[in-house]
Amino acid sequence: MKKLSLPIKILIGLILGALAGFIFKDKVTIIAPIGTVFIRLLKMTIVPLVFFSIAAGISGIADLQRLKKVGLTFIGYWAVASALAASMGILWGSIIQPGVGITLPALEKPEVNVDLLNSFINWIPDNPVSAFATGNFLQIIVFALFTGITIALLSENKAGKIMGDLVQSGADLMGRMVGIVLKTAPYGVFALMANVTGTLGTIVLIGIGKMLVTQYIAYATIIIVIYPLILKYVAKVNPLQHFRNIFPAMALAFSTQSSAATLPLTMDCTKRRAGVPDDMVNLIAPPAATINMHAVSAEMPIYAIFAAQIYGIPLSLIDLGTITILGIVMAAGVAGVPGGGIMMSAVLLQIMGLPLDIVPWIAGVYILIDMPNTMLNVTGDTVGMVYTASKLGELNRDVFEAPNDGLDNKMVDTPQGFDISN
Repeated sequence: MKKLSLPIKILIGLILGALAGFIFKDKVTIIAPIGTVFIRLLKMTIVPLVFFSIAAGISGIADLQRLKKVGLTFIGYWAVASALAASMGILWGSIIQPGVGITLPALEKPEVNVDLLNSFINWIPDNPVSAFATGNFLQIIVFALFTGITIALLSENKAGKIMGDLVQSGADLMGRMVGIVLKTAPYGVFALMANVTGTLGTIVLIGIGKMLVTQYIAYATIIIVIYPLILKYVAKVNPLQHFRNIFPAMALAFSTQSSAATLPLTMDCTKRRAGVPDDMVNLIAPPAATINMHAVSAEMPIYAIFAAQIYGIPLSLIDLGTITILGIVMAAGVAGVPGGGIMMSAVLLQIMGLPLDIVPWIAGVYILIDMPNTMLNVTGDTVGMVYTASKLGELNRDVFEAPNDGLDNKMVDTPQGFDISN
């Protein structure tokens, strides 16, 4: 009997975990530490993986014009797709009107100090060691970019070659380590899903329920309409085949609610199953997991519309345009970890001059938002990488279109990456 592939094991863990939660209710929390250990193992690998992947990817580019070409192509996708995602949040918020007829008691308003300019300045690390110690991904990415570019500029010198080999070896090392950690994924996913369904159940407030429905419909529109249009008519590939290719990453993102924790699997699926060149994935995937968050672009406007409708505050076309831009900016500021959107919702509401009373309600059910949210964010990253590879004529369409009744038939011999076939 053929050995089950990792994606199938993850799916089985997902289903069994949900069933266990519904059957045993909050008693299932006894296995919650298993999920916690799995998340910690993943996060253990993220900081060095992000640094070495970016530094190795950039340092290996002899022609720095390629870095410029790849980066600008993906940024174009990010801007357009993010704007479309934010528009979907506004569209469905206006149609469903989740806040109309809802009365929420006044709650304590959290204090939020917002300085967008300073936030962007803080992307530049004044102490790279501190950035690594605190897990500041934006600062780590900036430092990795500078490291890779400097190594590339020194490529003709002995020092440049030594450092190039060093960061490449680091990328290979982390790829292997992640492969080992991912073998525990089915058990971690089981525990995570069991804990969610066992503790939350189906009890939510009517108002929050309407908001959740609005979120889900907006997300569904993006994944069912927008992404397929980009894939079919711009990238010139079969959308259904793409979703089959990256399904393992989608399933893991849904269960972990963390783009950062899913990053290793996202990179592997995009390289080995979607046919995107390794160096392109190394360049795009880590920054994309931090700033390319289409679900958050749609999510933030829904919060603003929800609050405005509850308190009867009219929003003009200029307000809606501002919300669209803020949705994109807020998405770029959310770290790829669970719950990052909660504080961003407070930031957005304060900028728009809206009451913050709904923020604690959002936090109470945020896990129900974060699961499909993260899955959509990760999916958007892979769509962007396939788009970029296709636009630059570098997509391996034979690999992309190959059947995937497991992962073995798409494995390639390469020192980078890691085997997730079992």
